Amino acid sequence: MHSSELLNNTKGLSTVRLLHHYVEPFLESDLAVLVLDCFINDKTLFASAIIDDMGKPVGLVERGRITEIFLKPFARDLNHKNPIKNMMDKEPIIIDINTCIDDLAQIIIESGMRHMVNGVIIVENGLYSGMATGHALLEEIAQRKQRDLFQLAHYDQLTGVPNRLLFKDRLQQACLSAKRTKKLVALIFVDLDRFKFINDTMGHSAGDQLLIVISDRLQQCMRESDTLARLGGDEFVVVLQNLESIVDAEKVAELIVAKIREPMQLCNRNLSISASLGLAIYPLHDENLDGLIQKADAAMYEVKQQGRNTYQIYCDTLTFGMIEKNKLESRLNTALENDQFFLVYQPQVDVTKNKMVGVEALLRWNHPELGLVPPIKFIPIAEDTGLIHAIGEWVLYNVGRQHREWMDQGMPPVKIAVNISPLQFRQKGFCDLIKAVIDETSIDPQYLELELTEGLMMTNTEYVAQTLAQLREIGIKLAIDDFGTGYSSLSYLHKFAVDRIKIDQSFIRNISKTVANQAIVRAIMALGNSLNIEMIAEGVESMAELEAIKLFDCQEIQGYLISRPIPANELNVWFQSYVKQHH
Repeated sequence: MHSSELLNNTKGLSTVRLLHHYVEPFLESDLAVLVLDCFINDKTLFASAIIDDMGKPVGLVERGRITEIFLKPFARDLNHKNPIKNMMDKEPIIIDINTCIDDLAQIIIESGMRHMVNGVIIVENGLYSGMATGHALLEEIAQRKQRDLFQLAHYDQLTGVPNRLLFKDRLQQACLSAKRTKKLVALIFVDLDRFKFINDTMGHSAGDQLLIVISDRLQQCMRESDTLARLGGDEFVVVLQNLESIVDAEKVAELIVAKIREPMQLCNRNLSISASLGLAIYPLHDENLDGLIQKADAAMYEVKQQGRNTYQIYCDTLTFGMIEKNKLESRLNTALENDQFFLVYQPQVDVTKNKMVGVEALLRWNHPELGLVPPIKFIPIAEDTGLIHAIGEWVLYNVGRQHREWMDQGMPPVKIAVNISPLQFRQKGFCDLIKAVIDETSIDPQYLELELTEGLMMTNTEYVAQTLAQLREIGIKLAIDDFGTGYSSLSYLHKFAVDRIKIDQSFIRNISKTVANQAIVRAIMALGNSLNIEMIAEGVESMAELEAIKLFDCQEIQGYLISRPIPANELNVWFQSYVKQHH
């Protein structure tokens, strides 16, 4: 019997009390046949504690064990007078209600994952209090992880101020408030002058220190109700709300310019730097958020062109920012017809069998002037403009043809995973498109895997379920991408039939040193196995991560440790090399 009643130091963390729910216990003198009837009558009862006459837990009985015993011929007759204590698990986990959740996760990891399925017994002052399920533990850890992910997703990790994503939300809220109160909102773009020179001459560490100083100085120029955000690099934005006039915004802009110009000590050197500021006012210059952002950006670039170290309020003649955005959209419009897109493929391997089981197709854009444009820049534009439909169709047809080409080269058939945009998935006729791809390219549908996001599953669920069912009828494989980052509830896995879960790389990173990540991955694996869903770990980059994943019985992995994404014509060579190395 594993007891942890001494582990009652909460360490300021959440305790097992959050997971507690009361389940009626059995006495050790109760007859096994009567306990069996309780399990038969209550389909929700999965496990319960066995207690003595004093109320102290002495063991645990779970549905699988007792029903297995009574499946044997004549078992009910033989065991009808047998007390349940002879059939109970005598080594359950018994945990004090004040134990912190991290300690419980570590205990389960060390004691075996069967406790994740059976649950643990909770005591208070040594007496039975209730049960905690592995699913409840997973939910709590996943929600905590999501809070951490929210911090990572919404705040700049260097300066601690909001990032681009949270900035847009704050700007929207400020504009909605201004619309109600008839006040003004000022959006100020702040770009440091010649920041690249400092990075190049003093090093990136000095550049990071400079950005931290600038962030602090900007906050000194603002009220607590205003918002400072870092968009990336040396670009900051300031949102000033509840203003009476443009003059109020100009005063802050003048203060920022002067404050940034003040000398500073950086890496034992005296340094002075300046900044270029662009202002746009809601609703005077634009009532649309994207338009307001473009106009503040255009005003800032005008300052850059005119000599820097000052500010500029937007006027109708300043269109630089909008022109740049329109240029990118225009270039994307012609990228498909000019054959500027190409695909690379990242291998997915089974580490227990040392064989390649699939690849993920990844889209790239190589523009003759801009060079390689990251997907994070052009995919949102493609979705905003509707180009994602044509681009997504191009990807599917090329994947199908590539699979046939690999087969002709003598490669064994492997699954090709393709990321599907929610807009593409919801397009009328999506299933017909998949059928057309199969017919034209002759790809066997079992080797085409569509990767969908968790968020897609949560909207218009009836339509999603119908579409997924049609795809399954065609023979297409379905996967959930970046699993664990979108929703803490796992109930949708029961509703939608999927073939594979891709465990998000945020849970894999440093997993050998992170107890919470270990608990999440173990629990996801247990749930996936119970639902007969294949599992693959994304973003495996080190041997330590690989060894940890092996311990959790995750057989399939993808990441830089195995291979970076590679061109299609190099995959066969990579495959042959991989086979030789592991046989």
